Amino acid sequence: MQQSFPSRNARGFRCATVPAGSGPALALAVLLLFLPLAGAAQQGLQLDLEEGKSGAVWDLALSADGRTLYSCGRDSTAKSWNLSTGEAIRMFKSASPTLVTSLELDLKGNRLALGDMNGQLSVWNAGSGVQLYDIPAHGQYVSSLAITPDGETVVTGGRDGRIRAWNLDDGSPRWSVEAGGLWINAVAISPDGALVASAAQDGSVRLWNSTDGAPVADLGRHRRLARALLFSADGKLLFSSGAGGRIVVWDLKTRAVFRDIELSDGFARGLALDSTGELLLVAKMNGLIELWDWKRRLLRKKLPGESYGTMALCFSPDDERIYSAHSSGSVKVWNTENASLLLNMVGFSDGQWLSFTPDGYYDCSSYGDRYVRWRRGQEILPLERYSELYHRPAVIEDVLRGGYTPAARLESVEDPPGIDLRAPRDGQLFAFGSEALEVVVDVRATDRKNIASVMLLLNERQLAREQLLEWTELERSDTVLHIRCRVRVLPGKNVVEAVAFNAARVRSDKASALITVETETRLNPDLYVLAVGSDSYAPHFPDLQFAGVDAEALADELSRQEGGLYTRVYTRSLTGPTVSRAAILEAVRGFGDMRPEDMLVLFFSGHGVRERDAKGMTKYYYLPSGTARKNITRDGLAWEDFATEIAGLRAGRVILLLDACHSGDVSSGASNEKVASSLQGQVGVVFTSSSGNEYSYEDRSWGHGAFTRALLDGIGGAADFTGDGTVDWSELQLYVSNRVREMTQGGQNPMVPRLEQFANFDFVRVR
Repeated sequence: MQQSFPSRNARGFRCATVPAGSGPALALAVLLLFLPLAGAAQQGLQLDLEEGKSGAVWDLALSADGRTLYSCGRDSTAKSWNLSTGEAIRMFKSASPTLVTSLELDLKGNRLALGDMNGQLSVWNAGSGVQLYDIPAHGQYVSSLAITPDGETVVTGGRDGRIRAWNLDDGSPRWSVEAGGLWINAVAISPDGALVASAAQDGSVRLWNSTDGAPVADLGRHRRLARALLFSADGKLLFSSGAGGRIVVWDLKTRAVFRDIELSDGFARGLALDSTGELLLVAKMNGLIELWDWKRRLLRKKLPGESYGTMALCFSPDDERIYSAHSSGSVKVWNTENASLLLNMVGFSDGQWLSFTPDGYYDCSSYGDRYVRWRRGQEILPLERYSELYHRPAVIEDVLRGGYTPAARLESVEDPPGIDLRAPRDGQLFAFGSEALEVVVDVRATDRKNIASVMLLLNERQLAREQLLEWTELERSDTVLHIRCRVRVLPGKNVVEAVAFNAARVRSDKASALITVETETRLNPDLYVLAVGSDSYAPHFPDLQFAGVDAEALADELSRQEGGLYTRVYTRSLTGPTVSRAAILEAVRGFGDMRPEDMLVLFFSGHGVRERDAKGMTKYYYLPSGTARKNITRDGLAWEDFATEIAGLRAGRVILLLDACHSGDVSSGASNEKVASSLQGQVGVVFTSSSGNEYSYEDRSWGHGAFTRALLDGIGGAADFTGDGTVDWSELQLYVSNRVREMTQGGQNPMVPRLEQFANFDFVRVR
């Protein structure tokens, strides 16, 4: 979906996401993140993370409607999470990244304030991820912040011992006080906005006037540092915790202690009340979570703990769920009634993410499962090898919506098969004309599951058996498969890949080779272009402005390449009422005369959604104009059907330029990244207009969407960085990515999944 892009001064726009922690100091803690998932007794099965990709999650904030959770941490970012799907929506990351120590969301859910270890305060549009401003707030890091109920003021506490108040709109200062107490660990604002409470390192708990910072009361002192603060919903009580293991409830009318609770072990790092105000959640530094009837001082429940601290927590609006942040790097979702763990959500420093259940089912970003592996003794088993079995977005949705209860923890997994690409070898140089390349693959089973199949890919396209010039099984048994085949390759660089599957659909690692082919034979390739753009969706989905214009403009620009790198250029544009599922598939079938040396460029702009089939599997659809919600499976184009058609073409290279985002409702949307991930290995190079669930912007001043505007300029010569008169793929990808980020002030980030696997090639000649 494309969104009109506002000016830099428009209130509330610019982009990013919320992962959870990173950094070498917590590397060992991160390794233990997945122990609650596996805990296998028989084989010692556990999951761990790639070191340095994630880290402690330090703070949480929940939107008032309970649909979006925000987290921040040690990986120098914040993320927003969709609590219907388990997906990370946005990443919020400053230009000068540092550890994000605290966050707060205003009551309307419009603005997100972040505090960091450098003492900076940054404020962002919570929906789009656009940064509004970034100011120095404290000499040392911002330990806590809070926003007044009217959304006008943000109050920060820092390790410089000061409390400061800022205008939330523009970051201008309002007041500042030297609060004492060595440094400030926490600040909180009363429900009526009149009082600011502070908890300090010396154990003191004080009240301040929120208008001017004048001191109101010194309530008392914990024996050791005061840490967590929480006002009751009616503003009559203040809860505070101290490192001595004591929680104190202060009566704000009498300024006396109303209740105190002695914790048996550990101290409270975070506190939360349910909607009745009767039950108190306690996040403990020893990793435990406790639920107290605080008035009676009765411990009601203990949630299963971790080896490292619970940093923050909150209830869902209906009290049925508990969300908690952990120094191990995860955000956890719990069932309040039975204290069972439902889901772990982990964000990574580069914006990737992974959500997984205790019984192993997961959903992730385009390569979020690459950072996770099962460990069994000394064996490392990458999670992505089990994607056919456990990658189930629909299960994650069902868990969050109450339709699935995770089963017992996994105790064993099947061994993946081993594979060796004996020929060609990585880095080889070939000099031949029209001869085909010999590919030799050895596969061996490593457990009781037989070898089921081998898949070959050339330049990220899966090769059908009929596309091979030869396929010979030199040896075949239940546990060994030795094959030789021949395939045509293109001049220049090519990537050859092979992957095997066993009978349980566990796949091997990918064996790959980047080769270079030198030939004096002129191939005279042709270029085929299919450009599709849909604008009119009302009343079922929001209308767009420039999808059709974008498609026609790109087809026209590429048509001018005839006589350059390409002998002939064949273009087909489908826009407006000409766009339909049947018309798209018919256009693809019309390219049946393509040769192995030819190039196919596909461009799609419009809306996309995801639907679940009768088996509960998730499918992604491109929507032609006018598609009704009730007719998506009939009138929409399923991307897997489209990929099947493309697989039948003999094109040497296929590029899919994808500007078809979700329709605004993330829970039913199909983001560019999700679609690209689903097409990996089937279509070819997929270049998406945005990452994750980011918006794809369009604006009248550009006359196009940002992605298309950058593509047109890049193809027109702006991407010819070397000045050789040719724009190769690497130059275009780099130019478009940087230009779109610049045009949208960082709010939109084009991406190529598995970019490191692609071989560079000349794309267009500058006219």
